[in-house]
Amino acid sequence: MAETFDIRDPLFLPISDRVFGARVTATGPGLVAGIAEALASANAIGVETSAEVQDGDWVTPGDILLSLQGGAKAIALAEDRILGPIMMASGWATRAAELRHLAPNMRLVCGGWKKVPNEVKPLLHKALVSAGVALRMVDEPFVYLDKNYLRMFGGIREALTAASIFPDRVKVVQLRAEWGDIGAETKEALEHGADILMVDTGSLAHLDVVCRVVRSRPGARARVAFAGGVTPETLMVLASRFEVYAVDIGGAILDAPLLDLRLDVERRHPAGS
Repeated sequence: MAETFDIRDPLFLPISDRVFGARVTATGPGLVAGIAEALASANAIGVETSAEVQDGDWVTPGDILLSLQGGAKAIALAEDRILGPIMMASGWATRAAELRHLAPNMRLVCGGWKKVPNEVKPLLHKALVSAGVALRMVDEPFVYLDKNYLRMFGGIREALTAASIFPDRVKVVQLRAEWGDIGAETKEALEHGADILMVDTGSLAHLDVVCRVVRSRPGARARVAFAGGVTPETLMVLASRFEVYAVDIGGAILDAPLLDLRLDVERRHPAGS
């Protein structure tokens, strides 16, 4: 296989013996994530890099994230390869942290991680961890019976009966008013062992019904979760009006803008220096 031509090879030949320093600097505020991935990318192209911040640090415009040292081509490659991981992960982390601030006493989950390419899932994971947002509905082992599971089993009762072979796992059931009204679904789920009721319609009216049914049943220990197009405004309403165990936020995090960064060679190098 023929080698791929890289115009930078002949272009940088006159300065191929020089070593340059550069810095990655924030041009906007945000929560940092993806530093380890950026360092790995820098190492792969032969750039010596030191991190001035770590995942979970907040930065403001002008803050230095990375200091780099390498040859001309390596520094040019660095601009292509190490900014992206930090900018993407930090954008997600910043948005997730902002949402986390709106509901400090509620478990926030980003189930949308399943919808991103496998190549970027580690970055999203780092971003969510930095912001205190979970990927899973509960920390302990669980069975999640979503709409498709319910359809394949033929209903809520049937799916929960099948899941009963896992007595030590938390049973999470997705309620969407597909098997009757949402109140009837709630009662059926409670009667057959559901531990968490995931109201996945995006409807606060549905959520209100489910919460009232749970409260009306003496001794009911099931927790209520909510999902479906959750926005910052929705989250504030949920935090102030409802007793919700967890909220699943997908698009509001995944649509976050990148954290703006720039890479600058430290100074001009006169010819022949």
